[in-house]
Amino acid sequence: METLALFLLILLAGYLGTGLVLRKISSRNFFPSGMEYLILGLLLNPGLYYFLSSNLTFDIVSPINSEILSKMAPVISGVTGLIGLYWGMKFSLVELLKTNREQIRVAIYDSLLTTVIIGSAAFAFFYYFIDTTNNILEILLASYALAVIGSMSSPYLLQKFREKYELTRKLTDSLYSATRFALFFSLIMFGAIFSFYNFNTRPTMQLTPIEFFTISIGIAISIGILFFIFLGRESDTRKIFVGILGITMLGSGIAYYLGLSPLFLCFILGILLGNLSRIKEKVIDTIERMISPLSIVLTIYAGIIWVLPDSTAAWVVILSFPLIKVIAKFVTHKTAFIAAFEKDRVHSGQGIIFLSSDILVFALLINYATVFNNQYTPIIFSAIILNVLTLGFSASFFTKRFLVESSEISGETK
Repeated sequence: METLALFLLILLAGYLGTGLVLRKISSRNFFPSGMEYLILGLLLNPGLYYFLSSNLTFDIVSPINSEILSKMAPVISGVTGLIGLYWGMKFSLVELLKTNREQIRVAIYDSLLTTVIIGSAAFAFFYYFIDTTNNILEILLASYALAVIGSMSSPYLLQKFREKYELTRKLTDSLYSATRFALFFSLIMFGAIFSFYNFNTRPTMQLTPIEFFTISIGIAISIGILFFIFLGRESDTRKIFVGILGITMLGSGIAYYLGLSPLFLCFILGILLGNLSRIKEKVIDTIERMISPLSIVLTIYAGIIWVLPDSTAAWVVILSFPLIKVIAKFVTHKTAFIAAFEKDRVHSGQGIIFLSSDILVFALLINYATVFNNQYTPIIFSAIILNVLTLGFSASFFTKRFLVESSEISGETK
């Protein structure tokens, strides 16, 4: 008993120490915070306790088991739905129409071409070195998921540098808009994975992938209409809060039951509310109060369900993924620069800006793992987490250097 208590004390000290170090890093280098909660999730991971029990002279009982995880799954589905709703509210159709075409073109290049490059490399790895089922569709979906989630860019770093150095020049503004829209386009592409999955696993429904995809959008629109009917002009914050929870849980529950993406469905719902609701600002303010704790929950849960693959070939894929992403971003944005019509809004080295990710990818990972459970899921999980950690630490330094070399940051830097 004393040994177990000492062991738990060491784990707690390690978690707190890691959190302190990461917060220090985040305050100086804009490293996306939240990684300490991934450490906490790993400390609750059943696999860790199984490993320790197998290598120690006494048994350590995991506080989390499969029954608890199964009960948590619908709740986590609702949490991913709220995250999706939040990002959907951030998507403005008016802004999209007013945005310079070069920014949209760069975002499309980043979303599509990077996905094609990473997805092709992943498919080759999976097909020749890992496949044991000869299921081509399964390999395609896994490659597509790894490519979409892994290539998704984040505007977080550029936003922080814009605020710190008060950057208002054309190139910075253009790239910031491009990273935001690239993220939105990636979320839409992510939703398509589930349509193809349902097409393969539910033949009795006799629906095409396009029809499954359309059903997701149709459900989101229907729930949005219900919101407008009951809360379209509401000013009471408490009622708005209850209404948001209600529509999100309804949408997430339907998506969870049908095997669709709660995050994507609620993302579409968020777009509808964000662009048509008269109480948009109140809804956003209400959701923003919940985003931080919800992100913590998702990050911890990602650590809990993380399963490490046990094959050498899988680790080759995982360890090479950050390099593959760097190469894909370099090729993509070199192509975008060469094809650009307005050269003052792009830069040959802008691929650096699109390397960083944030903890939003954990919501996508969990959403994916809830539905897809095959030999590729642990590889995708591990590759994305390694990508977030490695490029998260380095992206801040390289982004700042890019802004200095492109003369966006000039004079004495803080």
